[in-house]
Amino acid sequence: MRIAASTMASTVAVERSCDGFLRGFNALGTAAAPMRMDDGRGCSHLRLRSAGVKAMSSIVHLVTGATSGVGLELARALLADSSHRLIVGARRPAAATTLRALAGPDRLAILPLDLASLASTHAFADLVEARLADTPLASLAANAGLQIVGPRRLTTDGYEETFQANWLAHAVLIDRLRPSMAPRAPVAITASGTHDPADVGARRFGFRGGIYVGIDRVAHGDLDAAVPVKQQGMDRYATSKLCAILDVYALARRGLPEGPRFFAFDPGLMPGTGLARERSTVERWAWSNLMPLLAHVMPGASTPHRSAAAYAQLLTGRVFAHETGVHLDFTLAATSSSPDSHRVDWQDEVADFARGVAQASRSTADRVTASR
Repeated sequence: MRIAASTMASTVAVERSCDGFLRGFNALGTAAAPMRMDDGRGCSHLRLRSAGVKAMSSIVHLVTGATSGVGLELARALLADSSHRLIVGARRPAAATTLRALAGPDRLAILPLDLASLASTHAFADLVEARLADTPLASLAANAGLQIVGPRRLTTDGYEETFQANWLAHAVLIDRLRPSMAPRAPVAITASGTHDPADVGARRFGFRGGIYVGIDRVAHGDLDAAVPVKQQGMDRYATSKLCAILDVYALARRGLPEGPRFFAFDPGLMPGTGLARERSTVERWAWSNLMPLLAHVMPGASTPHRSAAAYAQLLTGRVFAHETGVHLDFTLAATSSSPDSHRVDWQDEVADFARGVAQASRSTADRVTASR
């Protein structure tokens, strides 16, 4: 397992702006000021010092991938309740103008998060922990994702980028933030019908299901080199979603009675969203202009608004308030995932891999921070 120390360089910008982030947002509902721990190890050791002025309590959610598509609509739905506050991870917080317009800094914090970097993932978790202090997270939605239809790309951590951004970095983030979750809080990973070779809608668009050939090969994008490059990219996307569902089932089986509850939420096919951003010009045009017209009549298709409304109900406990290990879709019905996703041996292999990466990358992040 490779965790490149060079990825830690991305934490510098985070630390430089950390105090500024802490000043604009009080997810605690208390008057607070940033306090740096005596060891001087930087942002990863920032905490909030309460000024002792108790204000009204708040419900804090965390969402990744909230700058567009279903994530943006999910942020809008959660913030519609004035008692809810939101922490969002974004690659370019300054560019998230539409998201930022949804609420003021007292209710919305947009923090830097690049899921293609485990260093950035840990730095984001540090910032979240500092924001929360003693306030638990009410929910976590691991929603960000990408699809690469060109040649395989590896991150500086050594993993195939689709695999890392869609699932692995989210798994690391969930591992980091589990102690900050409220008892029985819902943790949802955005799933996709593309993982299932029997999904008719996914097959219509050229997906053939996840191809699980062992976690090491999957982690490096080594699936089926005999097919065209575009198909390889689609296979990697589908397989990353299969890994996410496998992990949800493993986490649910292993969970503690008062621990978080885990879900795989399939928002359906949503034409017009940013998922096709790396496709050809013609494909992007059709996806953005033609396909949305069919969303209301195509089986398995939805809209960002509709899917986000369902997602918000899950995260706020209005549905599946007691269950865990559920795969559901935008109709809020529990749905079947692929037979492969129920392989317990694969579930355990995926979950153990994620836990190992989380521990190793945390140690690397701490060493690099301490050395500066």
